[in-house]
Amino acid sequence: MRIGIFGGTFDPIHLGHLAAARAARECAQLDKVLFVPSATPPHRGPAVADPEQRLEMTRLAIDGEKGFEVSDVEVRRDGLSYTVDTLRELRRLHPQDELFLILGGDAARLFDTWREPGEVRRLASLVIVTRPGSGAPSGTSDIVCERPTPDVSASLLRRRLAHGQPVTDMLPQAVADYVAGKGLYRDNRSIGC
Repeated sequence: MRIGIFGGTFDPIHLGHLAAARAARECAQLDKVLFVPSATPPHRGPAVADPEQRLEMTRLAIDGEKGFEVSDVEVRRDGLSYTVDTLRELRRLHPQDELFLILGGDAARLFDTWREPGEVRRLASLVIVTRPGSGAPSGTSDIVCERPTPDVSASLLRRRLAHGQPVTDMLPQAVADYVAGKGLYRDNRSIGC
């Protein structure tokens, strides 16, 4: 089986994430995409929503989407959420499967700064989904997926939610309902960027 691993803070998960996962599934002919919300991301500030809330938003976002699943492997693990540790755990759980790490263009440009990038490449092939206007990385042997995806950022979403602005064009409805019901991202002091 060909399994795509799509990690992220997902604070909150949005339509851009879902479009990128669909594009990667098509480009790399993946049988399944595992969404892996991070517990404590090492490359950015702390998330606004707690790990359990982000896990639930991710479940709601992919509900009914064939071939999409959520993994709590990082939420269950203590400490920083390093991709290499996640891939080691997923390799142990799926020893016979091919793993593909799904990255956006921004993350791909920072890949060499990650912990043990060589080991990450040993554990999984990279699938790079470029964002609108970003272009494909040059000189790469990875699977590059150039597809139009919504240009949505979680930081913009958090700002809009904090100011009471509409976000229905950026979030799956079930996630928008969850965010509203929990009052997430309403506190201007904690919206993050």
